[in-house]
Amino acid sequence: MKLTKTEQKMRLLYKIYSPVTDKGYALMFLIMLFPSLLISQQQNLDREHNEQVTIVGTYDPTINQAFKINLKPDNKGIVFQKPVFSFQSLDIKQPTTIDANEIKPARLRADKRATVYNNYLKVGFGSLLSPYINYWHSSGKRNDNRLNINIYHLSSFSDIPDYSPSPFSNTLAQLSYDKYLGSAILNVGFGYGLDTYRYYGFDPTAFADSLQNEADLKQSFNLIKANVGIRSNNKKKNDFEYFANLGTYYYFDKWKSTGFQLDLDFDFAKPFDGPKSKDMQKAGIEGTIDFGLNSDSINKSNDIILTGIPYYKAKFGILNFKVGLNFSYLMADSSSFHFYPVVDISVNVVEDMLTIYAGVDGGMIKNSYYDLTQINPWSKTTIPITWQNNKINVYAGLRGNISHQFGFNLGVNWLKFEHMPFFYNVPDGQPIWGIPDGPLNKFDIALDNGSLLTISGELNYTLGNALKLWLSGSYNIYTLDSLPQPYHKPISKLTFGGSYLIKKKVNVWLEFFSSGKRYAVNIYPPTVPEIELDGFFDINLGVDYYITEKFSVFLKGTNLLNNNYQLFYNYPVQGLQVMAGIGFRF
Repeated sequence: MKLTKTEQKMRLLYKIYSPVTDKGYALMFLIMLFPSLLISQQQNLDREHNEQVTIVGTYDPTINQAFKINLKPDNKGIVFQKPVFSFQSLDIKQPTTIDANEIKPARLRADKRATVYNNYLKVGFGSLLSPYINYWHSSGKRNDNRLNINIYHLSSFSDIPDYSPSPFSNTLAQLSYDKYLGSAILNVGFGYGLDTYRYYGFDPTAFADSLQNEADLKQSFNLIKANVGIRSNNKKKNDFEYFANLGTYYYFDKWKSTGFQLDLDFDFAKPFDGPKSKDMQKAGIEGTIDFGLNSDSINKSNDIILTGIPYYKAKFGILNFKVGLNFSYLMADSSSFHFYPVVDISVNVVEDMLTIYAGVDGGMIKNSYYDLTQINPWSKTTIPITWQNNKINVYAGLRGNISHQFGFNLGVNWLKFEHMPFFYNVPDGQPIWGIPDGPLNKFDIALDNGSLLTISGELNYTLGNALKLWLSGSYNIYTLDSLPQPYHKPISKLTFGGSYLIKKKVNVWLEFFSSGKRYAVNIYPPTVPEIELDGFFDINLGVDYYITEKFSVFLKGTNLLNNNYQLFYNYPVQGLQVMAGIGFRF
Protein backbone atom coordinates (compact mmCIF):
# COMPACT_ATOMS: atom_id res chain seq x y z
CA MET A 1 0.00 0.00 0.00
CA LYS A 2 1.35 3.42 -0.95
CA LEU A 3 1.77 5.86 1.95
CA THR A 4 0.95 9.55 1.78
CA LYS A 5 3.65 12.18 2.33
CA THR A 6 2.30 12.99 5.79
CA GLU A 7 2.31 9.32 6.86
CA GLN A 8 5.84 8.94 5.52
CA LYS A 9 7.02 11.92 7.62
CA MET A 10 5.34 10.44 10.73
CA ARG A 11 7.10 7.11 10.34
CA LEU A 12 10.44 8.78 9.72
CA LEU A 13 10.18 10.89 12.87
CA TYR A 14 9.15 7.87 14.92
CA LYS A 15 12.16 5.91 13.69
CA ILE A 16 14.50 8.77 14.58
CA TYR A 17 13.25 9.34 18.12
CA SER A 18 12.19 5.84 19.15
CA PRO A 19 15.74 4.56 19.85
CA VAL A 20 16.50 7.29 22.35
CA THR A 21 13.07 7.65 23.93
CA ASP A 22 10.43 5.32 25.09
CA LYS A 23 7.21 5.02 23.17
CA GLY A 24 5.36 7.39 25.48
CA TYR A 25 7.73 10.30 24.90
CA ALA A 26 7.78 9.62 21.17
CA LEU A 27 4.01 9.64 21.08
CA MET A 28 3.89 12.95 23.00
CA PHE A 29 6.39 14.46 20.60
CA LEU A 30 4.33 13.41 17.62
CA ILE A 31 1.25 14.94 19.18
CA MET A 32 3.10 18.25 19.59
CA LEU A 33 4.23 18.18 15.95
CA PHE A 34 0.84 17.15 14.64
CA PRO A 35 -0.42 20.72 14.02
CA SER A 36 2.57 21.64 11.86
CA LEU A 37 2.17 18.46 9.91
CA LEU A 38 -1.50 19.20 9.53
CA ILE A 39 -0.62 22.62 8.10
CA SER A 40 1.77 21.00 5.65
CA GLN A 41 -0.95 18.56 4.63
CA GLN A 42 -3.36 21.46 4.22
CA GLN A 43 -0.90 23.30 1.97
CA ASN A 44 -0.76 20.26 -0.26
CA LEU A 45 -4.54 20.22 -0.38
CA ASP A 46 -4.52 23.94 -1.22
CA ARG A 47 -2.42 23.26 -4.26
CA GLU A 48 -4.83 20.59 -5.40
CA HIS A 49 -8.22 21.98 -4.33
CA ASN A 50 -7.48 25.76 -4.03
CA GLU A 51 -9.14 25.99 -0.57
CA GLN A 52 -7.97 27.89 2.55
CA VAL A 53 -8.14 26.84 6.19
CA THR A 54 -6.96 29.06 9.02
CA ILE A 55 -5.74 27.37 12.19
CA VAL A 56 -6.95 29.50 15.10
CA GLY A 57 -4.99 27.75 17.81
CA THR A 58 -3.23 24.57 18.68
CA TYR A 59 -4.17 24.25 22.33
CA ASP A 60 -7.52 24.57 24.06
CA PRO A 61 -7.06 24.53 27.83
CA THR A 62 -9.96 23.22 29.89
CA ILE A 63 -10.71 23.09 33.59
CA ASN A 64 -11.06 19.72 35.15
CA GLN A 65 -14.55 18.96 36.40
CA ALA A 66 -13.22 18.53 39.90
CA PHE A 67 -12.09 22.16 40.14
CA LYS A 68 -15.28 23.89 38.84
CA ILE A 69 -17.44 25.77 41.34
CA ASN A 70 -21.04 25.00 40.48
CA LEU A 71 -22.45 28.03 42.26
CA LYS A 72 -24.29 31.04 40.74
CA PRO A 73 -23.59 34.31 42.64
CA ASP A 74 -26.63 36.40 43.46
CA ASN A 75 -26.72 40.14 42.69
CA LYS A 76 -27.60 41.56 46.05
CA GLY A 77 -28.49 45.25 46.13
CA ILE A 78 -26.80 47.69 48.47
CA VAL A 79 -28.90 48.49 51.48
CA PHE A 80 -28.64 52.06 52.79
CA GLN A 81 -29.32 52.59 56.44
CA LYS A 82 -30.76 56.01 57.26
CA PRO A 83 -29.23 57.41 60.44
CA VAL A 84 -31.56 58.81 63.03
CA PHE A 85 -31.10 62.53 63.70
CA SER A 86 -32.44 64.44 66.61
CA PHE A 87 -32.95 68.18 66.03
CA GLN A 88 -34.41 70.89 68.21
CA SER A 89 -35.05 74.43 66.92
CA LEU A 90 -33.84 77.50 68.78
CA ASP A 91 -36.80 79.59 69.89
CA ILE A 92 -35.20 83.05 69.83
CA LYS A 93 -36.99 86.27 68.73
CA GLN A 94 -34.89 89.17 67.49
CA PRO A 95 -36.67 92.54 67.10
CA THR A 96 -36.07 94.60 63.93
CA THR A 97 -35.67 98.35 63.65
CA ILE A 98 -36.53 98.59 59.90
CA ASP A 99 -39.58 100.71 59.09
CA ALA A 100 -41.25 100.31 55.68
CA ASN A 101 -42.06 103.54 53.86
CA GLU A 102 -45.45 104.00 52.30
CA ILE A 103 -45.51 103.21 48.57
CA LYS A 104 -47.04 105.93 46.46
CA PRO A 105 -49.27 104.65 43.63
CA ALA A 106 -48.10 105.40 40.09
CA ARG A 107 -50.04 108.05 38.23
CA LEU A 108 -51.13 107.02 34.75
CA ARG A 109 -51.82 109.93 32.44
CA ALA A 110 -53.99 109.04 29.50
CA ASP A 111 -52.91 112.14 27.64
CA LYS A 112 -49.27 110.94 27.63
CA ARG A 113 -49.98 107.55 26.13
CA ALA A 114 -48.17 107.02 22.83
CA THR A 115 -50.51 106.87 19.88
CA VAL A 116 -50.04 104.02 17.43
CA TYR A 117 -51.13 104.70 13.85
CA ASN A 118 -51.97 101.79 11.59
CA ASN A 119 -52.12 103.73 8.30
CA TYR A 120 -49.88 106.13 6.42
CA LEU A 121 -50.79 107.77 3.13
CA LYS A 122 -48.41 109.78 0.98
CA VAL A 123 -49.72 111.56 -2.15
CA GLY A 124 -47.88 113.86 -4.55
CA PHE A 125 -47.69 115.27 -8.07
CA GLY A 126 -44.58 116.07 -10.10
CA SER A 127 -43.63 118.60 -12.75
CA LEU A 128 -43.26 115.82 -15.37
CA LEU A 129 -47.02 115.14 -15.11
CA SER A 130 -46.23 112.49 -12.51
CA PRO A 131 -48.94 111.38 -10.07
CA TYR A 132 -47.62 109.55 -7.02
CA ILE A 133 -49.34 107.55 -4.27
CA ASN A 134 -47.95 105.31 -1.54
CA TYR A 135 -50.11 103.75 1.16
CA TRP A 136 -49.06 101.48 4.04
CA HIS A 137 -51.21 99.65 6.55
CA SER A 138 -50.04 97.53 9.47
CA SER A 139 -52.22 96.20 12.27
CA GLY A 140 -52.48 93.24 14.59
CA LYS A 141 -52.02 91.94 18.09
CA ARG A 142 -48.72 91.06 19.68
CA ASN A 143 -47.95 87.34 19.42
CA ASP A 144 -51.30 86.76 17.70
CA ASN A 145 -51.51 88.17 14.17
CA ARG A 146 -50.15 90.87 11.86
CA LEU A 147 -51.61 92.28 8.61
CA ASN A 148 -49.51 94.41 6.21
CA ILE A 149 -50.79 96.15 3.08
CA ASN A 150 -48.94 98.32 0.58
CA ILE A 151 -50.29 100.13 -2.52
CA TYR A 152 -47.87 102.05 -4.73
CA HIS A 153 -48.16 103.99 -7.99
CA LEU A 154 -45.87 106.33 -9.90
CA SER A 155 -46.25 107.39 -13.52
CA SER A 156 -45.06 110.07 -15.90
CA PHE A 157 -46.61 111.42 -19.08
CA SER A 158 -43.91 113.90 -20.10
CA ASP A 159 -41.57 113.34 -23.06
CA ILE A 160 -37.84 113.74 -23.61
CA PRO A 161 -36.82 116.23 -26.31
CA ASP A 162 -35.73 114.68 -29.66
CA TYR A 163 -36.94 111.23 -28.63
CA SER A 164 -40.08 109.21 -29.18
CA PRO A 165 -42.81 109.60 -26.49
CA SER A 166 -41.62 108.04 -23.22
CA PRO A 167 -44.52 107.67 -20.75
CA PHE A 168 -44.28 104.97 -18.07
CA SER A 169 -46.16 103.74 -15.01
CA ASN A 170 -45.33 101.46 -12.08
CA THR A 171 -48.15 100.03 -9.95
CA LEU A 172 -48.00 97.47 -7.17
CA ALA A 173 -50.50 96.19 -4.60
CA GLN A 174 -49.51 93.54 -2.06
CA LEU A 175 -50.53 92.18 1.31
CA SER A 176 -49.15 89.71 3.82
CA TYR A 177 -50.67 88.14 6.90
CA ASP A 178 -48.87 86.47 9.81
CA LYS A 179 -50.71 84.21 12.26
CA TYR A 180 -49.02 83.06 15.46
CA LEU A 181 -49.82 79.41 16.25
CA GLY A 182 -47.97 78.94 19.51
CA SER A 183 -44.69 77.34 18.50
CA ALA A 184 -45.13 78.26 14.81
CA ILE A 185 -45.91 81.30 12.65
CA LEU A 186 -48.02 80.95 9.50
CA ASN A 187 -47.52 83.47 6.68
CA VAL A 188 -49.61 84.02 3.55
CA GLY A 189 -49.16 86.71 0.91
CA PHE A 190 -50.55 87.95 -2.38
CA GLY A 191 -49.53 90.66 -4.82
CA TYR A 192 -50.28 92.16 -8.21
CA GLY A 193 -48.10 94.48 -10.26
CA LEU A 194 -48.49 96.30 -13.57
CA ASP A 195 -45.68 98.22 -15.31
CA THR A 196 -46.03 99.98 -18.67
CA TYR A 197 -43.24 101.36 -20.89
CA ARG A 198 -42.49 102.60 -24.41
CA TYR A 199 -39.61 101.65 -26.68
CA TYR A 200 -38.67 105.31 -27.01
CA GLY A 201 -34.93 104.98 -27.66
CA PHE A 202 -34.71 106.72 -31.05
CA ASP A 203 -35.36 109.98 -32.89
CA PRO A 204 -38.67 109.49 -34.76
CA THR A 205 -37.71 111.99 -37.49
CA ALA A 206 -34.72 109.84 -38.46
CA PHE A 207 -36.77 106.63 -38.91
CA ALA A 208 -40.05 107.93 -40.31
CA ASP A 209 -40.10 105.36 -43.15
CA SER A 210 -39.19 102.23 -41.15
CA LEU A 211 -41.23 102.79 -37.99
CA GLN A 212 -44.18 100.61 -37.14
CA ASN A 213 -47.38 102.01 -35.69
CA GLU A 214 -47.46 103.49 -32.18
CA ALA A 215 -49.13 100.43 -30.62
CA ASP A 216 -46.11 98.31 -31.53
CA LEU A 217 -43.89 100.52 -29.38
CA LYS A 218 -45.92 99.85 -26.22
CA GLN A 219 -44.97 97.26 -23.64
CA SER A 220 -46.66 96.15 -20.41
CA PHE A 221 -45.72 93.63 -17.73
CA ASN A 222 -48.24 91.95 -15.44
CA LEU A 223 -47.18 90.13 -12.29
CA ILE A 224 -49.35 87.90 -10.10
CA LYS A 225 -47.65 86.36 -7.08
CA ALA A 226 -48.64 84.44 -3.95
CA ASN A 227 -47.01 82.48 -1.15
CA VAL A 228 -47.78 80.42 1.94
CA GLY A 229 -45.15 79.54 4.51
CA ILE A 230 -44.55 78.40 8.05
CA ARG A 231 -41.62 78.88 10.41
CA SER A 232 -40.83 77.85 13.95
CA ASN A 233 -41.41 80.18 16.88
CA ASN A 234 -39.53 78.34 19.59
CA LYS A 235 -39.77 79.35 23.21
CA LYS A 236 -37.31 76.78 24.54
CA LYS A 237 -33.61 76.57 23.92
CA ASN A 238 -32.41 73.94 21.46
CA ASP A 239 -35.89 73.21 20.09
CA PHE A 240 -36.04 72.00 16.50
CA GLU A 241 -36.07 74.92 14.02
CA TYR A 242 -37.84 74.82 10.68
CA PHE A 243 -38.83 77.07 7.80
CA ALA A 244 -40.77 76.20 4.63
CA ASN A 245 -42.27 78.55 2.07
CA LEU A 246 -44.14 77.73 -1.13
CA GLY A 247 -44.16 80.68 -3.51
CA THR A 248 -45.33 81.16 -7.06
CA TYR A 249 -45.68 83.89 -9.68
CA TYR A 250 -47.09 84.29 -13.16
CA TYR A 251 -45.51 86.99 -15.31
CA PHE A 252 -46.71 87.99 -18.78
CA ASP A 253 -46.28 90.90 -21.17
CA LYS A 254 -48.22 92.36 -24.07
CA TRP A 255 -46.46 90.19 -26.66
CA LYS A 256 -47.29 86.65 -25.42
CA SER A 257 -44.10 86.19 -23.42
CA THR A 258 -44.84 84.43 -20.13
CA GLY A 259 -43.01 83.04 -17.15
CA PHE A 260 -44.42 80.74 -14.49
CA GLN A 261 -42.37 79.85 -11.42
CA LEU A 262 -43.13 77.55 -8.46
CA ASP A 263 -40.55 77.55 -5.67
CA LEU A 264 -40.30 75.60 -2.42
CA ASP A 265 -37.68 76.98 -0.04
CA PHE A 266 -36.85 75.17 3.19
CA ASP A 267 -34.46 75.19 6.14
CA PHE A 268 -34.49 72.55 8.91
CA ALA A 269 -32.00 72.67 11.77
CA LYS A 270 -31.40 71.28 15.27
CA PRO A 271 -29.52 73.54 17.72
CA PHE A 272 -27.51 72.07 20.58
CA ASP A 273 -25.26 73.38 23.33
CA GLY A 274 -21.59 74.07 22.87
CA PRO A 275 -18.74 73.40 25.30
CA LYS A 276 -19.51 76.63 27.17
CA SER A 277 -22.82 78.19 28.17
CA LYS A 278 -22.48 81.04 25.67
CA ASP A 279 -21.48 78.77 22.79
CA MET A 280 -23.98 77.67 20.18
CA GLN A 281 -24.08 74.89 17.62
CA LYS A 282 -26.56 74.00 14.93
CA ALA A 283 -26.76 71.31 12.26
CA GLY A 284 -29.28 71.42 9.46
CA ILE A 285 -30.12 71.38 5.78
CA GLU A 286 -31.49 74.13 3.57
CA GLY A 287 -32.36 74.28 -0.09
CA THR A 288 -34.87 74.90 -2.85
CA ILE A 289 -37.01 72.98 -5.32
CA ASP A 290 -37.84 75.25 -8.27
CA PHE A 291 -40.00 74.52 -11.31
CA GLY A 292 -40.38 76.96 -14.22
CA LEU A 293 -42.36 77.21 -17.46
CA ASN A 294 -41.25 79.78 -20.04
CA SER A 295 -42.76 80.73 -23.39
CA ASP A 296 -42.79 83.52 -25.96
CA SER A 297 -44.10 83.93 -29.49
CA ILE A 298 -41.42 81.54 -30.80
CA ASN A 299 -40.11 79.19 -28.11
CA LYS A 300 -41.31 77.20 -25.10
CA SER A 301 -39.17 75.64 -22.38
CA ASN A 302 -39.27 74.34 -18.83
CA ASP A 303 -36.69 73.78 -16.12
CA ILE A 304 -36.29 72.23 -12.69
CA ILE A 305 -33.51 72.80 -10.20
CA LEU A 306 -33.02 70.85 -6.96
CA THR A 307 -30.68 72.35 -4.39
CA GLY A 308 -29.69 70.93 -1.01
CA ILE A 309 -27.15 72.41 1.40
CA PRO A 310 -26.35 70.36 4.52
CA TYR A 311 -24.54 72.66 6.94
CA TYR A 312 -23.05 73.01 10.39
CA LYS A 313 -23.11 76.37 12.15
CA ALA A 314 -21.44 77.25 15.44
CA LYS A 315 -20.35 80.07 17.71
CA PHE A 316 -17.37 79.52 20.00
CA GLY A 317 -16.42 82.65 21.89
CA ILE A 318 -15.37 85.29 19.37
CA LEU A 319 -15.50 82.82 16.45
CA ASN A 320 -18.62 82.32 14.31
CA PHE A 321 -18.63 80.02 11.33
CA LYS A 322 -20.82 78.04 8.95
CA VAL A 323 -19.62 75.18 6.74
CA GLY A 324 -21.59 73.16 4.25
CA LEU A 325 -21.80 71.82 0.72
CA ASN A 326 -24.21 73.00 -1.97
CA PHE A 327 -25.53 70.22 -4.22
CA SER A 328 -27.47 71.47 -7.27
CA TYR A 329 -29.10 69.37 -9.98
CA LEU A 330 -30.41 71.29 -13.00
CA MET A 331 -32.77 69.90 -15.63
CA ALA A 332 -33.19 72.40 -18.50
CA ASP A 333 -32.08 71.95 -22.12
CA SER A 334 -29.80 69.29 -20.67
CA SER A 335 -29.19 67.84 -17.22
CA SER A 336 -26.17 68.80 -15.14
CA PHE A 337 -24.99 68.30 -11.58
CA HIS A 338 -22.98 70.90 -9.64
CA PHE A 339 -21.61 71.24 -6.14
CA TYR A 340 -20.11 74.25 -4.36
CA PRO A 341 -18.36 74.68 -1.01
CA VAL A 342 -20.11 76.88 1.55
CA VAL A 343 -17.89 78.49 4.18
CA ASP A 344 -18.62 81.65 6.17
CA ILE A 345 -16.32 82.71 9.02
CA SER A 346 -16.35 85.82 11.20
CA VAL A 347 -14.21 86.80 14.18
CA ASN A 348 -15.34 89.46 16.67
CA VAL A 349 -11.95 91.05 17.25
CA VAL A 350 -13.48 93.76 19.45
CA GLU A 351 -16.93 92.97 20.84
CA ASP A 352 -19.65 95.03 19.10
CA MET A 353 -16.95 97.17 17.44
CA LEU A 354 -14.82 95.24 14.92
CA THR A 355 -15.50 92.00 13.06
CA ILE A 356 -13.37 90.35 10.38
CA TYR A 357 -15.22 88.04 7.98
CA ALA A 358 -14.45 85.82 5.00
CA GLY A 359 -16.14 83.07 3.05
CA VAL A 360 -16.69 81.15 -0.14
CA ASP A 361 -19.87 79.96 -1.89
CA GLY A 362 -21.45 79.55 -5.34
CA GLY A 363 -24.60 78.41 -7.09
CA MET A 364 -26.88 78.45 -10.12
CA ILE A 365 -28.90 81.60 -10.94
CA LYS A 366 -31.77 81.67 -13.42
CA ASN A 367 -31.84 84.62 -15.82
CA SER A 368 -35.61 84.55 -16.13
CA TYR A 369 -37.69 86.86 -18.29
CA TYR A 370 -38.99 88.49 -15.11
CA ASP A 371 -35.51 89.16 -13.70
CA LEU A 372 -34.07 90.50 -16.97
CA THR A 373 -36.95 92.88 -17.63
CA GLN A 374 -36.75 94.20 -14.07
CA ILE A 375 -33.18 95.25 -14.88
CA ASN A 376 -33.88 96.42 -18.43
CA PRO A 377 -37.59 96.84 -19.33
CA TRP A 378 -36.69 97.60 -22.96
CA SER A 379 -35.50 94.05 -23.62
CA LYS A 380 -36.95 92.30 -26.64
CA THR A 381 -39.94 90.03 -26.06
CA THR A 382 -38.18 86.85 -27.22
CA ILE A 383 -35.15 87.17 -24.98
CA PRO A 384 -33.75 83.67 -24.21
CA ILE A 385 -33.92 82.12 -20.74
CA THR A 386 -30.50 81.06 -19.47
CA TRP A 387 -28.76 79.90 -16.27
CA GLN A 388 -25.68 81.60 -14.82
CA ASN A 389 -23.24 79.32 -13.04
CA ASN A 390 -21.36 81.10 -10.25
CA LYS A 391 -18.63 78.50 -10.00
CA ILE A 392 -16.92 80.06 -7.00
CA ASN A 393 -17.43 83.29 -5.08
CA VAL A 394 -14.76 84.32 -2.56
CA TYR A 395 -15.23 87.29 -0.26
CA ALA A 396 -13.55 88.94 2.74
CA GLY A 397 -13.78 92.17 4.67
CA LEU A 398 -14.28 93.88 7.97
CA ARG A 399 -17.26 95.62 9.54
CA GLY A 400 -17.89 97.36 12.81
CA ASN A 401 -19.38 100.15 14.82
CA ILE A 402 -17.60 102.78 16.87
CA SER A 403 -19.47 104.27 19.82
CA HIS A 404 -22.77 103.26 18.19
CA GLN A 405 -22.39 106.28 15.91
CA PHE A 406 -19.92 105.40 13.17
CA GLY A 407 -20.53 102.17 11.25
CA PHE A 408 -18.54 100.72 8.38
CA ASN A 409 -18.33 97.69 6.10
CA LEU A 410 -15.35 97.30 3.75
CA GLY A 411 -15.01 94.23 1.56
CA VAL A 412 -13.58 92.61 -1.53
CA ASN A 413 -15.26 89.95 -3.66
CA TRP A 414 -14.00 87.69 -6.47
CA LEU A 415 -16.45 85.76 -8.63
CA LYS A 416 -15.72 83.11 -11.25
CA PHE A 417 -18.77 82.68 -13.49
CA GLU A 418 -20.19 81.06 -16.62
CA HIS A 419 -22.98 82.45 -18.85
CA MET A 420 -23.34 85.92 -17.33
CA PRO A 421 -25.75 88.01 -19.47
CA PHE A 422 -24.70 91.35 -20.99
CA PHE A 423 -27.18 93.61 -22.81
CA TYR A 424 -26.62 94.89 -26.33
CA ASN A 425 -28.84 96.87 -28.71
CA VAL A 426 -30.81 95.23 -31.52
CA PRO A 427 -33.13 96.78 -34.12
CA ASP A 428 -36.87 96.86 -33.79
CA GLY A 429 -37.40 95.50 -37.32
CA GLN A 430 -35.95 92.51 -39.15
CA PRO A 431 -32.56 93.02 -40.88
CA ILE A 432 -32.60 93.51 -44.66
CA TRP A 433 -29.59 92.03 -46.48
CA GLY A 434 -27.79 91.86 -43.16
CA ILE A 435 -28.36 95.55 -42.47
CA PRO A 436 -30.54 96.42 -39.44
CA ASP A 437 -33.92 97.88 -40.34
CA GLY A 438 -35.25 100.39 -37.85
CA PRO A 439 -33.83 101.99 -34.71
CA LEU A 440 -31.73 100.15 -32.15
CA ASN A 441 -34.37 100.53 -29.46
CA LYS A 442 -34.50 96.98 -28.03
CA PHE A 443 -31.99 94.81 -26.19
CA ASP A 444 -30.87 91.22 -26.43
CA ILE A 445 -28.34 89.45 -24.21
CA ALA A 446 -24.91 87.99 -24.93
CA LEU A 447 -23.52 85.33 -22.58
CA ASP A 448 -19.88 85.13 -21.59
CA ASN A 449 -17.60 83.44 -19.10
CA GLY A 450 -15.02 85.13 -16.95
CA SER A 451 -14.38 86.65 -13.55
CA LEU A 452 -15.38 89.76 -11.63
CA LEU A 453 -13.39 91.48 -8.90
CA THR A 454 -15.43 93.95 -6.81
CA ILE A 455 -14.10 96.31 -4.15
CA SER A 456 -16.87 97.92 -2.10
CA GLY A 457 -17.42 99.91 1.05
CA GLU A 458 -20.16 101.46 3.19
CA LEU A 459 -19.84 104.16 5.86
CA ASN A 460 -22.56 105.73 7.99
CA TYR A 461 -22.60 108.22 10.83
CA THR A 462 -25.45 109.03 13.23
CA LEU A 463 -25.57 111.81 15.79
CA GLY A 464 -28.60 111.31 18.02
CA ASN A 465 -31.85 111.48 16.08
CA ALA A 466 -30.89 114.65 14.22
CA LEU A 467 -27.96 114.00 11.86
CA LYS A 468 -27.44 111.02 9.57
CA LEU A 469 -24.69 110.65 6.94
CA TRP A 470 -24.00 107.77 4.57
CA LEU A 471 -21.45 106.91 1.91
CA SER A 472 -21.26 103.80 -0.28
CA GLY A 473 -19.34 102.85 -3.38
CA SER A 474 -18.06 99.97 -5.48
CA TYR A 475 -15.50 99.39 -8.23
CA ASN A 476 -15.76 96.46 -10.66
CA ILE A 477 -13.01 94.82 -12.72
CA TYR A 478 -14.29 92.34 -15.37
CA THR A 479 -12.13 89.76 -17.11
CA LEU A 480 -14.11 88.15 -19.97
CA ASP A 481 -13.32 85.26 -22.27
CA SER A 482 -14.99 86.54 -25.46
CA LEU A 483 -16.61 89.97 -25.19
CA PRO A 484 -14.24 92.94 -25.41
CA GLN A 485 -16.18 94.88 -22.73
CA PRO A 486 -18.85 94.17 -20.07
CA TYR A 487 -21.67 95.80 -22.03
CA HIS A 488 -24.06 97.94 -19.96
CA LYS A 489 -22.36 96.96 -16.71
CA PRO A 490 -21.16 100.01 -14.72
CA ILE A 491 -17.49 100.05 -13.78
CA SER A 492 -18.02 102.11 -10.64
CA LYS A 493 -20.81 103.48 -8.42
CA LEU A 494 -20.73 106.09 -5.68
CA THR A 495 -23.46 107.46 -3.39
CA PHE A 496 -23.19 110.09 -0.68
CA GLY A 497 -26.05 111.55 1.30
CA GLY A 498 -27.26 112.98 4.56
CA SER A 499 -30.31 114.16 6.45
CA TYR A 500 -30.84 116.59 9.31
CA LEU A 501 -33.87 116.92 11.58
CA ILE A 502 -34.48 120.49 12.79
CA LYS A 503 -36.40 120.77 16.08
CA LYS A 504 -38.30 117.57 15.30
CA LYS A 505 -40.30 119.51 12.71
CA VAL A 506 -38.27 119.83 9.52
CA ASN A 507 -36.24 117.05 7.95
CA VAL A 508 -33.86 118.05 5.13
CA TRP A 509 -32.09 115.39 3.06
CA LEU A 510 -29.57 115.60 0.23
CA GLU A 511 -28.07 112.82 -1.89
CA PHE A 512 -25.32 112.74 -4.51
CA PHE A 513 -24.76 109.71 -6.71
CA SER A 514 -22.63 108.90 -9.71
CA SER A 515 -21.89 106.04 -12.08
CA GLY A 516 -18.71 105.38 -14.00
CA LYS A 517 -18.35 104.73 -17.69
CA ARG A 518 -20.16 101.89 -19.43
CA TYR A 519 -19.87 100.30 -22.86
CA ALA A 520 -22.42 99.50 -25.57
CA VAL A 521 -22.45 97.94 -29.05
CA ASN A 522 -23.44 99.73 -32.23
CA ILE A 523 -24.18 97.24 -34.99
CA TYR A 524 -24.80 99.90 -37.64
CA PRO A 525 -21.97 99.90 -40.19
CA PRO A 526 -19.67 101.66 -40.85
CA THR A 527 -19.61 103.27 -37.41
CA VAL A 528 -17.38 101.95 -34.65
CA PRO A 529 -18.85 98.79 -33.12
CA GLU A 530 -18.01 99.80 -29.57
CA ILE A 531 -19.41 102.89 -27.87
CA GLU A 532 -18.31 104.30 -24.55
CA LEU A 533 -21.11 105.82 -22.47
CA ASP A 534 -19.99 108.70 -20.30
CA GLY A 535 -20.32 108.46 -16.57
CA PHE A 536 -22.85 110.70 -14.89
CA PHE A 537 -23.37 112.63 -11.67
CA ASP A 538 -26.73 113.53 -10.17
CA ILE A 539 -28.20 115.32 -7.14
CA ASN A 540 -31.49 114.79 -5.30
CA LEU A 541 -32.85 117.08 -2.58
CA GLY A 542 -35.93 116.89 -0.34
CA VAL A 543 -37.67 118.60 2.60
CA ASP A 544 -40.33 117.11 4.91
CA TYR A 545 -42.24 119.42 7.25
CA TYR A 546 -44.30 117.84 10.06
CA ILE A 547 -47.10 120.30 10.72
CA THR A 548 -48.76 118.06 13.31
CA GLU A 549 -48.20 114.54 14.57
CA LYS A 550 -50.56 113.28 11.90
CA PHE A 551 -50.10 115.69 9.00
CA SER A 552 -46.98 116.60 6.99
CA VAL A 553 -46.01 118.10 3.63
CA PHE A 554 -43.01 117.32 1.43
CA LEU A 555 -41.10 118.81 -1.49
CA LYS A 556 -38.37 117.04 -3.41
CA GLY A 557 -36.35 117.54 -6.56
CA THR A 558 -34.63 114.84 -8.60
CA ASN A 559 -31.94 115.21 -11.26
CA LEU A 560 -31.24 118.75 -10.13
CA LEU A 561 -28.44 119.08 -12.70
CA ASN A 562 -31.01 118.41 -15.46
CA ASN A 563 -28.77 115.97 -17.32
CA ASN A 564 -30.38 113.49 -19.72
CA TYR A 565 -27.69 110.87 -19.11
CA GLN A 566 -28.14 107.38 -20.54
CA LEU A 567 -28.63 104.40 -18.28
CA PHE A 568 -28.78 102.24 -21.43
CA TYR A 569 -27.58 103.16 -24.89
CA ASN A 570 -30.22 105.30 -26.70
CA TYR A 571 -32.30 105.56 -23.51
CA PRO A 572 -31.73 108.88 -21.70
CA VAL A 573 -33.50 109.57 -18.42
CA GLN A 574 -35.95 112.35 -17.71
CA GLY A 575 -34.49 115.71 -16.72
CA LEU A 576 -35.21 117.86 -13.69
CA GLN A 577 -38.38 117.02 -11.81
CA VAL A 578 -39.96 118.72 -8.80
CA MET A 579 -42.64 116.93 -6.80
CA ALA A 580 -44.78 118.17 -3.92
CA GLY A 581 -47.30 116.36 -1.77
CA ILE A 582 -48.71 115.55 1.64
CA GLY A 583 -48.39 112.78 4.18
CA PHE A 584 -51.12 111.70 6.58
CA ARG A 585 -51.10 109.20 9.45
CA PHE A 586 -54.33 107.76 10.81
